[in-house]
Amino acid sequence: MGLMLSKLLLPLLALPVFASEPVTSSAELILLPVAKGEFTMGSPATEKGRSRDEKERKVTLTKDFHLSQTEITQKQWTTVMGTTFEDLINKQRGPVGRGANLASKPSAIGDDQPMCFVNWHDAVAFCEKLTAKDIEAGVITQESRYTLPTEAQWEYACRAGTMTPFSNGESFTSEDGNFYGKRPYGTETEGEYREKSTPVKTFAANQWGFHDMHGNLYEWCADWYEESPTSAIDPTGPEKGDGRMIRGGAWDRKATSCRAAYRYSRDPNRRAHNIGFRVALVKGDSSKK
Repeated sequence: MGLMLSKLLLPLLALPVFASEPVTSSAELILLPVAKGEFTMGSPATEKGRSRDEKERKVTLTKDFHLSQTEITQKQWTTVMGTTFEDLINKQRGPVGRGANLASKPSAIGDDQPMCFVNWHDAVAFCEKLTAKDIEAGVITQESRYTLPTEAQWEYACRAGTMTPFSNGESFTSEDGNFYGKRPYGTETEGEYREKSTPVKTFAANQWGFHDMHGNLYEWCADWYEESPTSAIDPTGPEKGDGRMIRGGAWDRKATSCRAAYRYSRDPNRRAHNIGFRVALVKGDSSKK
């Protein structure tokens, strides 16, 4: 699915959904196409840092979808929701992580910084508002909608056809992504710990064009957590639970937590300095439950 980098960076006109081309939303999100397919979800027993809930299984995704090239930025959030990063921190509705003082760090605030301090419900509300906005603008059809990706969709796009712990290989350093660089993976050489999020597209994209799938912010997924998933066809997780999935690691977590197979969950009401999201564009019913 190789796409020329120059093509990814050019402004795009509204294109037919599921035409195997990127889609640009009215909020300037670029969403890249992901073709349906089969992959091995989870990690082999030999993978360093593996958890018991990462058991390997073959998963088939039967529908094409699009996924935002980057985590949702603070500018994109404000465009859709009409509120700012600082607004959410000042409201402090629901539990707030220990990083609330990030609001006083200018380097963590900016148009291209990823949006954090959003709980799962906030992220779902963003998807619903963007869907209405883009249907009205004629960017997407009435049958299409933005959602949080399922955990399977997320890992499929993260791996981008690879089976290594990271889409770029067996090791991960602070030159590859934003995490607690003093705890790299596949090497003993410590790297830089930046102590904050970095603007989207700071690091190279994976083979399918997606940035920051490893590190920067954890990302909300649609599913409730399930310790031993078994579903193999378009899995969406259990009907209920006590935590929603977050994936991808974060700027303050060690590299082990940034692996493609790493699974973690949080109370859907929780807001934190290290959790954000990206969105999927799907056709038909939303995966939200």
